Amino acid sequence: MQQHSWPAALRRISCTLLSLAAVITVNPLGAQYICSRCLNGYRFLPSSLMGDPFATTHFTNATGGGLALDFNVPVRDLDGVVTDTIGGDIGFFLLDFEYQKSIIPRLALRGKVSAVGRVGTNGESVVASGASVQFGGAIGATIPIWSNTSFAVSAVTDFRRRDQYILDPYAFAQAIADGGFNAAKGTLLTTEKANHWSAGARGAWAPNDWLGLGAIIESGRIDSPTLGDRSLTELGIQVGFDFEHLWNFPVGTSIAWREQAGPGRRGEFSGSYRSYELGLFYTGSPHFEIGGDFFWQRLLVDRTLLAELDAVQFRLVTRLEF
Repeated sequence: MQQHSWPAALRRISCTLLSLAAVITVNPLGAQYICSRCLNGYRFLPSSLMGDPFATTHFTNATGGGLALDFNVPVRDLDGVVTDTIGGDIGFFLLDFEYQKSIIPRLALRGKVSAVGRVGTNGESVVASGASVQFGGAIGATIPIWSNTSFAVSAVTDFRRRDQYILDPYAFAQAIADGGFNAAKGTLLTTEKANHWSAGARGAWAPNDWLGLGAIIESGRIDSPTLGDRSLTELGIQVGFDFEHLWNFPVGTSIAWREQAGPGRRGEFSGSYRSYELGLFYTGSPHFEIGGDFFWQRLLVDRTLLAELDAVQFRLVTRLEF
């Protein structure tokens, strides 16, 4: 029987590893990368306003904040009568994480957790608008329907669960004046819950390798024990440009618009009902994108005399592709 010595085995292993290293050097693993979020050579950029139709595996994080600036805060007496107005600001913050997994070529499942909050930046705006923080989770699915080299269309569905904690010092003071402290204890901090489900379609089109267009239409309902059952429809459009294919500069930019329609657009469970977005991202790596989203948004806030808020916001967005 043939005998094999340890030195000979080690030599064979070393030769195998050296051969593998030579193959990787000549034909690097990065060259095997297939862009699953590309159409016609254009890679679609992330957007905090709207999703895309691609059933890919990815992880996305967004962290940001903003301000509703220079609006008039109403000063109310204990009877609720507005006696004066003064200037004030409201600050916002946001944090969310999303992971999507491609299960099969025709199905991707995702999960998301998020936190959103708002508070006045001075005493008057805190009294007028209160403060709130919202924690939520969501699950969803993307089902590709049809695609070719330039187009992609998918069906999507999502279910979101949100818990909101609202601090309302004016309601608390008014309740003390009306019925004393014991009657007012439950008015300072209240809790609201809501379920939001939606279904719709997302599409993408890339006429060439430096231009991409995306669109969404999603409709559903927001159900809250305190605010009732409300319908909500969302429409959105995104246009993106990849300067790497134009001028060999690894930066992409996008502009986007999203509009909400229906009774569900009022209140903080639905977010802003009208938004405009400018995105700027680094696109030099095939495995991740990092950049910023800048927003102008209009919100309808329940439980305040501030019927509408105009806000500016910035988010730092990172997306890892797997």
